[in-house]
Amino acid sequence: MKKIYQFLLKILTKAIIKKYRPLIIAVTGSVGKTSTKDAIFSSYSDYKKIRKSEGNFNTEIGAPLVFLKKDKPGENPLEWILILLGGLYLLIKRDEDYPEIIVTEIAADKPGDIKYLANFIKPDIAILTAIGEAPVHIEFYKNKEELVKEKSELIKALSKDGFAILNADDNSINSIKTDANKITFGFSSDATVKIKEFRVVSAKGSSLVLSYKKRDFPLFLPMCIGDSFAYIAAAVFAVGVSLEIDEEKIIKMIEKIRPSKGRMYPLIGIKESLILDGSYNTSPSSMTAALSALKEIEGRRKIAVIGDMLELGDFSEREHQRVGEIAALSSDYLISVGKWASKVKDGAIKSGMEEKKIATYKKSIDVIPQLKKIIDRGDVILIKGSQGVRTEKIVFAIMQDVERASELLVRQTDFWKLKE
Repeated sequence: MKKIYQFLLKILTKAIIKKYRPLIIAVTGSVGKTSTKDAIFSSYSDYKKIRKSEGNFNTEIGAPLVFLKKDKPGENPLEWILILLGGLYLLIKRDEDYPEIIVTEIAADKPGDIKYLANFIKPDIAILTAIGEAPVHIEFYKNKEELVKEKSELIKALSKDGFAILNADDNSINSIKTDANKITFGFSSDATVKIKEFRVVSAKGSSLVLSYKKRDFPLFLPMCIGDSFAYIAAAVFAVGVSLEIDEEKIIKMIEKIRPSKGRMYPLIGIKESLILDGSYNTSPSSMTAALSALKEIEGRRKIAVIGDMLELGDFSEREHQRVGEIAALSSDYLISVGKWASKVKDGAIKSGMEEKKIATYKKSIDVIPQLKKIIDRGDVILIKGSQGVRTEKIVFAIMQDVERASELLVRQTDFWKLKE
């Protein structure tokens, strides 16, 4: 049945795109896809009628749904029939409220995914966020080069009039060849949109300067903690450039960016502590960025709660040890949870952290009693791990505003609450 739904979604999506001709912005990469997509949507929400794909629906089944104006896949055959009929209705009767811009996220969980989607979701603007030295999903590919090749299929789908927006600081991305217009972003001096003077000001947010065509544009990003948000802001600025919007207007639009829940979202914790909630997911590059943010932000003590980074294949042991080494330099206490917890501990000890300041656990729920004992007023706690480790349970246990958990935390539906 999945193959049938997939085929029908493809046919409907192609026809709907042909009829309504929305400007399509597609985002891919091994890290930062959803946050970048959400930031583009929030920044340009007052510019034109715009719609984004919800959550991380970015597969051959999930990605086409946004073109049918649907937010989630069907959970049973009847729901799927209604989704498909809704798509057919868009073709039969013109929807005057159909979005002028669609922002979608494209994943590469296995070889062929992006090539399949790019064949009928042909972007006008394609963004490649980051891949990193040890990218997620690498276990499904022979090597990193094969994954990069897969990601580059989205860039290949661009016409010569299209725009490729590429991370200048990631060599595997920056080296991708394209006949489309190319805009690069990053801290690199060669970047088209250059990030300068980035600083975590406080728990209230970060400041930075974006430099474009020898002009500097200072801005402040409320609630955004860590240089991952600098990359997001630069990518969003590049989108504005490709849309030929005045640069001063783009900066005002960018200042609407806020972190998505579970993606370094700041929360008040017990005993007036500060939680940096990164429980949605993680990778080596995003974990490194999160630990850097933890180190930079002001706080009485820094506590790092690190869950497994999954889907790394042969890189798993090395990357967990490396993260432990970085955590030792970024935190006063380290709690590691999951299958690879002992490797994180090994790395921290190697970097000189005292063993008495390190704890390891198998499951997230086991962390909670000890963490509650450690936390004191003014502490900053980073909580980050892959989806399968369920670190949002730890966030829930130590957050102050528990009654708003469904609004502030990831995976708060009954389905996830009952899932181990």
